[in-house]
Amino acid sequence: KDKYNKTLQEVDSLKHELETRTELARRHNAKANDLKNKVAEWETVVKSEKEEKLDISADMVRQYKTMQSTMALRIHLLETNLAHMQVQWETTKAKLEETEKEKADLQRKYDDAVEKWKGKMRDMEQKYEGILIEAMDAVAGKLEQAQAR
Repeated sequence: KDKYNKTLQEVDSLKHELETRTELARRHNAKANDLKNKVAEWETVVKSEKEEKLDISADMVRQYKTMQSTMALRIHLLETNLAHMQVQWETTKAKLEETEKEKADLQRKYDDAVEKWKGKMRDMEQKYEGILIEAMDAVAGKLEQAQAR
């Protein structure tokens, strides 16, 4: 009977240990399942973020290419505008030089005409001065004659 009781105690002890281990195994399995679920969630998040990163990268490449095309077009337009402005500047510069030459010619002609008229005025002034002196001398002579009488 001792053996039987001892065996019963061993069986109870083994049952208890089996229950404890079963409970531990169940908890570990539950934790393992939780961890598997979390790993699966994180894998989904990582996959989603990789896809988002690829989408963003593709969008940035598209935007870059668009900006590059826009800038190339803008540069071309600016270069064309610059070339047009340079032609206009050259034309305007040539017209300005021509106008300045014409102005210098007109100024020279004007100065020559002024000098010519100044010379004529001096000649007329000298002639009138001579006429005036003669007239004054004549008047002075007549006054002397009138006083002498």
